[in-house]
Amino acid sequence: MRRLVAILSLSTIALFAQTNRGSITGTVSDPTKAVVAGATVTITNNGTNEKRKATTSDIGVFTVPDLEPVTYTVTVEMQGFLEAL
Repeated sequence: MRRLVAILSLSTIALFAQTNRGSITGTVSDPTKAVVAGATVTITNNGTNEKRKATTSDIGVFTVPDLEPVTYTVTVEMQGFLEAL
């Protein structure tokens, strides 16, 4: 699989029910702003290297819930797209 050249719209949602966990939600689109369905999104915890994966929906949306409040790297992959340089 190749990395997808994509524009990510990300938002972090904090939960206020006695927890310190949150989620990352976003929309994956290509350079023409068309949404990308079926892309693999990998969220990597920069401190522990733990990886969580999600697949974008038919409208290009993904959500990865139950995340620690730390720094993450987000990568997107999709067959047929080239890696951004």
